[in-house]
Amino acid sequence: PTHKALCKKPSNAPQPPMSQAGAMLDALFGGSNLDKLTKKDCYIQLIDSYRLRVEDDYKYGCDNHGLYAGEDPRPDFARYLDLAETRKGLLPTWWNRDNRAACEAMGADGSKGNWADLSCAVEKHDIMEHYKDNTAPMKLRVLAEKVYGQRVQGGL
Repeated sequence: PTHKALCKKPSNAPQPPMSQAGAMLDALFGGSNLDKLTKKDCYIQLIDSYRLRVEDDYKYGCDNHGLYAGEDPRPDFARYLDLAETRKGLLPTWWNRDNRAACEAMGADGSKGNWADLSCAVEKHDIMEHYKDNTAPMKLRVLAEKVYGQRVQGGL
């Protein structure tokens, strides 16, 4: 996929901290529940929230980054984690440099059967099928909204 020049938006446009739908889902699903997950499941949800956001940014926001810009997705995911680490209360209390390294390693693992491979794109239906939960895409989108501090630009 290539980025279209006509999709560019002004970089100084004010951004809402979270969409109304995101705030409602946040209340419904109890905020960040990453503390309640195993470390492995936490890593997977962080990776999946990023992968779905990259898909949504491409599909709805005309904003190609990471895999969708033809780039190695690892640096873009590292920036995602950098942002997540600045969001108070978002990451689990046990999160530290070693856990971050383990999360990044899981995403960089391109071995067959690794669901959380950052070099593999995911779509909404993939997420629903993997989690066997029709609300999983919404939950992951809310997590990504919290990380980025804004919803997907252009809709959603």
